[in-house]
Amino acid sequence: MNHYPCLSLLSLLAFSVLLVGCESPKQFRTNDQTSQQPNLTNSKYIVEETKDYTLGFVEFDDQGWLWNRKQIDAVTAKFSDELKTQGLLIVTFVHGWKHNANSQDGNVQMIRKVLREIAQMEQLLSEKENRPSRRIAGVYIGWRGLSESVEPFKEISFWGRKNTAEVVGHGAVVELLATLENLKAQSNRNASGEIGDHKRMSTKLIIIGHSFGGDIVYSATAPILAERMVEHFGDNGSLQLPRSLGDMVVLINPAFEAARFETIQRLAATEKFPPGNNCTLAVFTSKTDDATKVAFKIGRRVSTLFDSCRNAAQKTANITAVGHYQPYITYDLNVISSLPKEKLETTATNEASVPESTVTILSLRDKRHLVTENATREELTYRFTHCELLPRTNSVPNDPVFVVSVDPRIIPDHNAIDQGIFIRFLGEFLFAFSMASTGIDTCQ
Repeated sequence: MNHYPCLSLLSLLAFSVLLVGCESPKQFRTNDQTSQQPNLTNSKYIVEETKDYTLGFVEFDDQGWLWNRKQIDAVTAKFSDELKTQGLLIVTFVHGWKHNANSQDGNVQMIRKVLREIAQMEQLLSEKENRPSRRIAGVYIGWRGLSESVEPFKEISFWGRKNTAEVVGHGAVVELLATLENLKAQSNRNASGEIGDHKRMSTKLIIIGHSFGGDIVYSATAPILAERMVEHFGDNGSLQLPRSLGDMVVLINPAFEAARFETIQRLAATEKFPPGNNCTLAVFTSKTDDATKVAFKIGRRVSTLFDSCRNAAQKTANITAVGHYQPYITYDLNVISSLPKEKLETTATNEASVPESTVTILSLRDKRHLVTENATREELTYRFTHCELLPRTNSVPNDPVFVVSVDPRIIPDHNAIDQGIFIRFLGEFLFAFSMASTGIDTCQ
């Protein structure tokens, strides 16, 4: 019996299913007008504006090219206009696997929630410190993280999207991040000359990437971060705080191998930095993130089968996601043991405890500025409103890089990064540990 016709039919059927489930490359944000009352369930605006925040969208194709130059122009023009009267706190977010810039995407909805929460914290902090508040500005970086919508192709896309993420990270994303940093620097130079009632806060830039978005951010920022960790001496040879790209880079459940992190980790652990150090790069990975803990390792075992490694440690680093590579983990993030179970379950954004968070932030700032070269474990332990950051034995005082293993009650799995308890912690961490910007509040 000839089986070839059957095989051909099955192959054709599989190919047809793949085509039906394929998410075509496209630009989601096409309207370059600023919307002050966007329909948040079906928005195509490049810039969305609410009373709490401004959110801009910039999208990239699979080759790392901008979908449309108008997106960067519209976002930077809006931010430049807002900077005429006030400082900005710019939060840039790069989504990961299975996401895009569609208005109904879960990550788009999450970043809106995060920006609202940060706006509340900024407003309350400004009142406590008797200073002007910053306007909250978000940048959502979109790419084709969702390439398939039908299983099993949706799950199988994990490895293909990893390759795409690395291409995107070396593309025009670098231009966008450099543009935002330049916008920040120019704004702060202008603000430094203001006097009297025209004083305003310095502008800050935070860069966050999740999953393969973490891969994109790391690909774009790692060379700059490494260079700035080496060049941290003043003209007279004195030690200076290391500079981040912007004021802090944050990676959440990043999906890239620990071998690519070796240079950053080694520099952070061996270079000497002055007391009161800030965090230039933070990595947060859930202990139960099976996508990076299990699936990632399986995929890397196959794709690196013929790679040459000089020893077992290097081979392990080459197949293990950075957040699960034990030699690099310096902190554990746990729920505070005294937190009642009902409080853990109901902790959410925009709750009444935001004022409590501002007290926590100010206390953490004071504590980190007192860390010395001989700091004890207790001095390196940081307590947040609902969580505590506990140092491991390899933690180094004033290390500007935090690699944190996260309690699954805070981040349950690879995609569940929108839990209220984590968003609250992240907001507090950003305010307490980000690099000090120049301006009238050099510690904020």
